[in-house]
Amino acid sequence: MAQSADHLFDNAIRIFPRHHYTQGQWRQEPTEVVVEEALTLFVNGREFVTMVVTPTDVQELVMGFLAAEGFIQDAAELSVFQYHPEEGQVWVRIPGLKPERLNQFGKRYLSGCCGRGRPGFYFADDINLEGLSISTLPYELGVNRIRQMFEVLSQHTHQQHSGGLHAAGIFDYRQMLAVYFDAGRHNALDKLYGYTLLHHISRDDKVIVFSGRLSAEVIVKTGRMGVPVLISNAAPTTMGLDLADQLGITIVGFVRNNEMSVYTHKERLLSILQDM
Repeated sequence: MAQSADHLFDNAIRIFPRHHYTQGQWRQEPTEVVVEEALTLFVNGREFVTMVVTPTDVQELVMGFLAAEGFIQDAAELSVFQYHPEEGQVWVRIPGLKPERLNQFGKRYLSGCCGRGRPGFYFADDINLEGLSISTLPYELGVNRIRQMFEVLSQHTHQQHSGGLHAAGIFDYRQMLAVYFDAGRHNALDKLYGYTLLHHISRDDKVIVFSGRLSAEVIVKTGRMGVPVLISNAAPTTMGLDLADQLGITIVGFVRNNEMSVYTHKERLLSILQDM
């Protein structure tokens, strides 16, 4: 099931005035600026976490976040979902969730720049690496197919002119199934995760194409989703590559014009391996 492309950027941008200097002259003009707002999630009647997000596709975001943190595995586990945009609140009920799970997690504040309540990034001991299962199926992905995927993603990203939204798209062998945007890289991935849960889409044979840096938090969320191939036009980090290697995720970075770099598990990309 492919996502509709209508209204991708509704509520994602606002128009602000700016003074812009170009070609030796100043001029006043309107410009698009990415929306960031605080969103507080209440689980089973308790305040759980406050996230700074771009307030689009909120149901997908919350579903993906809860799944990525290990609180649900299926959208059907939520018996209540209520979004109150005026208050910046989401209320959900998970009948099968034990109270001690909420106590262990604790209250956190998640900013748009990183995925945890503390500055910095995920650490390897934050997750149970052995609990993640990544498909070992081979992929017939070559240079031309990777380029095509980025061209498709770019057709959507070029529609937003703010320059502040990260994009995450999920592909099967034929087409892009969905794309989501957010000021936070991790939020865009959570929205993608939530979409697959809501529409019962398998992930172990899919590819994520991403427009942001491949940091540890991005690799962890990809691993939580069970997606075996992650492709970006940006750079990886050392911790991101260490995690990808341990989790069995194929990382392709710096996809730009006639360039791309495969960092981990190149054996999964048969047509690339044959060229090397």
